[in-house]
Amino acid sequence: MPAHAWKKILAGLTSAAPPTEAGAVRAPTLIIYGGRDDLLPLQDQEVLAARIPGAVLKVYPDAGHLVLWEHPDRVAADATAFLRALG
Repeated sequence: MPAHAWKKILAGLTSAAPPTEAGAVRAPTLIIYGGRDDLLPLQDQEVLAARIPGAVLKVYPDAGHLVLWEHPDRVAADATAFLRALG
């Protein structure tokens, strides 16, 4: 990916309003986080989960920022279980 694209992505990350500050999140929400994520802190994910009623935060201690790429089968299983539990 070219450097200008990364710069725009990072600018967007630092200037965007968090979802819970942009408006109420009412949808069932599964937050999956890599415990070894060097980009986004766990505390931010915990705050996000606390601000979304009924949100579920799953931490994969052995994963980094790219949880989906690192553990695709586990993410698929957790997402499936989460959706099935909705009814």
